[in-house]
Amino acid sequence: MATPIGNLGDIAPRVKETLAEVDLILAEDTRVTIKLLNHLGVKKRMLSCHNFNEKSRLQIISQCSHLNQKVALVSDAGTPLVSDPGSEIIRQSIESGMRIIPIPGPSAFLLALVASGLPCDRFVFEGFLPNKTGLLKQRLEELRNEQRTIIFYEAPHRLLKTLAVIKDVLGERKMCLARELTKLHEEIIRSNVSEIIAGIETKSSQIRGEYVLVIEGCKKDDLVISAQENELPAKITQMLKSGLSVKTIVQEITKTYKMKRSEVYQLALQMQRERAEKTDTVPTTK
Repeated sequence: MATPIGNLGDIAPRVKETLAEVDLILAEDTRVTIKLLNHLGVKKRMLSCHNFNEKSRLQIISQCSHLNQKVALVSDAGTPLVSDPGSEIIRQSIESGMRIIPIPGPSAFLLALVASGLPCDRFVFEGFLPNKTGLLKQRLEELRNEQRTIIFYEAPHRLLKTLAVIKDVLGERKMCLARELTKLHEEIIRSNVSEIIAGIETKSSQIRGEYVLVIEGCKKDDLVISAQENELPAKITQMLKSGLSVKTIVQEITKTYKMKRSEVYQLALQMQRERAEKTDTVPTTK
């Protein structure tokens, strides 16, 4: 079931009713969930269920199913399974014949999306991005042509690094940065990538809390075409025949095709040499 992401005033009456009638609560962090239970005046047996022990809790589900007991699954905030543990618990519950009843409530990425000012009719949620720079760039490259609004989660200590890579790979786009949603210090920033980076850099000491990044999708005019096998050599050959320099060819190709400049340069240089050799050894005919 979904729980408030910060403001306890958002809790639904159905959440209290459900927590009061279950036999067991599986909580991401029992220290966090006990505060919610105390607020609601509910006392229940709890067990932790997080990324590091979820598999060991599957046997508990089987036991509860056998005893016809009710189990509630909650994360620290928001909707379980959305960038939070619980997917294996749900699968085991289904296999055990238990009925899954989702209790709706807040979700940080949806709140950020609707407040962003960016299109909400079509979007893609990517959760947390990889930590390593190489994998981060690779993931963003995969999304470079994504025309739907893109949503990420990011930790405060990685925010500036991630924003810099986003600018490098995705280019200058509109975006929204949201944190502390529903809380006293709620902050929603809307601008382009460069301006948001500049603003964050001026107050880097104040970067706290988990962030939601909502980014404009790729516009049709900015789509980068991936080069198909044998397509690029033919394109470069035609450009060489028209008298364009290797430098100009590299500039034009990298604008259109999803390739590194160094790769295009080496290919164009190789084809220029091969064309020169053919011109020297094969006599032209009139």
